[in-house]
Amino acid sequence: MRRFYIPLVLFGLALVYLLLAGCVTLSDKTIPTKVATPADQSPPANEPLYVMVWNIGYAGLGEESDFKADGGEMLRPPGKDVVKKNLAGIQGVLKQAEPDVVLMQELAGPGFLTMGVDVLGGVKDTLADYSMFFSSDIRTRFFPGPMSLKHGLGTFMRVAHEPTEIIRIAEEPGTIMGFIKRRYHVQVTELDVSGQPWVLINVHLSAFDEGANTRMVQLREVLDLADSYYQQGKAVAVGGDWNMRLAPTDFAYTADDSAQFWIHDFPREELKEGWQLAIDPAVPSVRTNEQPYEAGRNYTTNIDGLLLSPNVMLESAKGFDLGFQYTDHQPVLFTLRREE
Repeated sequence: MRRFYIPLVLFGLALVYLLLAGCVTLSDKTIPTKVATPADQSPPANEPLYVMVWNIGYAGLGEESDFKADGGEMLRPPGKDVVKKNLAGIQGVLKQAEPDVVLMQELAGPGFLTMGVDVLGGVKDTLADYSMFFSSDIRTRFFPGPMSLKHGLGTFMRVAHEPTEIIRIAEEPGTIMGFIKRRYHVQVTELDVSGQPWVLINVHLSAFDEGANTRMVQLREVLDLADSYYQQGKAVAVGGDWNMRLAPTDFAYTADDSAQFWIHDFPREELKEGWQLAIDPAVPSVRTNEQPYEAGRNYTTNIDGLLLSPNVMLESAKGFDLGFQYTDHQPVLFTLRREE
């Protein structure tokens, strides 16, 4: 009987692997969504349009945290109280800013990454006067609550708009931890601003793809999509976490440069004439996660911002310098107008 032991163990491990893959990997047609239909009383959008972008890191990557994929030691936050603290801080910033639109990344429901805290629900409650469209890029189906994953993009709007649409973009060839397949996509929302047609696109590109190869494919797909709307006469703003350095930065740091292995520059030569990238160069939007945050030690730069079509005028870009207390990204608020 002993001679069958190893094959049986291998068979069991393979079965568990297949079950995990089936539980976590989402089919092409089943990106789960949670949609709140815009309320009839949503006011029309008028210029200027205030748009915030923020990757909230599932409220688990505040100043106390590092992250294993970035060279740190932690897979999860230090504790549930830390997630609650981070969520409360995120909620406070959202209440203070009151943007017309929030393009958010790394929202998450209660589960493994959030230590059971309903971050998605907490953000939704804070933005109760906004419509919400949430779509998962990772979501488990049969895992028990404490082990579940529900993670993705959220578009929040307190002005009238058309239904938000999901458009798939290229995926990484491999998997996360050997069995998790991330379903990359963008959220596209059309609306009228002061009677003129606009399109807002929520984006979160790949981060750890070898040589930024997947990122480049995704970027070209997003640029082509944005240009297609511009060619229809619409004003276009594409916002979120590009996972590319959007402009040269020189914020002080002393950490080893090895933590920057995932950072690549946005290829500006890919932009058509008149398109512009918008950031706040005075405030970094992201920090490296190889260690908990220490001002002046972790490397910081700007990877969160807007891409604007030639008929959009940027009035201002304001980064919120929060000392990376609540997330490893900092929000940026943009003031936009249409320019003919």
